[in-house]
Amino acid sequence: MMESNAPTNGAPPDVADPMLGRVLNERFRILETLGVGGMGRVYKAVQSPLDRLVALKVLNPQYGEGKDPGFQKRFFLEASVTSKLRHPNTVTVIDYGKTDDGIYYIAMEYLEGLTLGQLLTQMGPLPWPRALNITQQIARSLREAHKVGLIHRDLKPANVMVLNQETDHDVVKVLDFGLVKSFIGDAAPVPQDTSITQAGIILGSPQYMAPEQARNIADPRSDVYSLGVVLYQMLMGRPPFLAAQSIDVIVKHINELPPAFGSLYPNHGIPGEVEALVMKCLAKTPPERYQSMDEVMEAMRRTLSTVGVSGAFSGARFAGVSGVGGASGSGPISGPHGAAGSGPATVALDISVEEAPGKGGRKPLGMLLGGGALLVGLGAALVVALRPTPPAEP
Repeated sequence: MMESNAPTNGAPPDVADPMLGRVLNERFRILETLGVGGMGRVYKAVQSPLDRLVALKVLNPQYGEGKDPGFQKRFFLEASVTSKLRHPNTVTVIDYGKTDDGIYYIAMEYLEGLTLGQLLTQMGPLPWPRALNITQQIARSLREAHKVGLIHRDLKPANVMVLNQETDHDVVKVLDFGLVKSFIGDAAPVPQDTSITQAGIILGSPQYMAPEQARNIADPRSDVYSLGVVLYQMLMGRPPFLAAQSIDVIVKHINELPPAFGSLYPNHGIPGEVEALVMKCLAKTPPERYQSMDEVMEAMRRTLSTVGVSGAFSGARFAGVSGVGGASGSGPISGPHGAAGSGPATVALDISVEEAPGKGGRKPLGMLLGGGALLVGLGAALVVALRPTPPAEP
């Protein structure tokens, strides 16, 4: 689904995989392994009779019929929901189904490029106009999902592709609607299923989760928060909250304000209007944030107009912005925190896909759909964090 120049690791050798060379439902001939995770694999395949390359996401046999019906429901939920989304900034689902011997698969468009996480690892913080350009394309994808009553709930750099198809500007695709949730009840195209989202379980990735997701509450403003975290990371080179344990990151989202840009990089050169936009996305309570992706995009347009920059939504992959804030990028090329990953101690609940081993040069790898959704029991630390503060005694 994607070709990448990024370092790769984690997948076993192709020779150990009996799926290689197999044809699923007389339509998809598997060529090679692109990525692998604890719950499934992504393969490069050819679709017949169109002779078209696709990325084929396959569920591990251990989650087959009768073994984990809840996971099967989530797998097909992702397929059916994503297949209904048509925005050019959203990955396209081509087909999905099950073979006679119980193999579940989703066929998706094959993409070339890097995940946003890989891009940030390679380049460090991005110039702020380029970061806004990428953010605007993500917001357009999510706006379509929200309009049909769906929330992503697992937005993060690993679930955003920056394609190679253009050399002078970024083209973005949002991936992995595996944690998608309906927020308009019976009128939604996808009904809620309590066997998929259970009480006492958190779904999401800790570094990018909105505070209310710790209580299994989410609406479109939760995606606004996650988008703010992604934009913060593009500008600063790290997410706002870091900790050794996932539970500590979640508690920070609930209780702590994001560090001001100047506290991380005093000479960052990013206009105050841009920082204010990010911080509004990261407000602790949903009513304090932008209420929709339309509001986010309008705020970006106002910000660009205020600072006197035009063309950021359609222009080049900015190498820098001279004369704005006195800096050519967003923070230094490298900082004290290094490259941030998808989150500490994440546990795969959806199909988590890592890159296949590198063989030199440009290497195809999986679209990383579903990478790293967190499954965490509400332990004592989180219970304490969520407990209301008692009133002060007189």
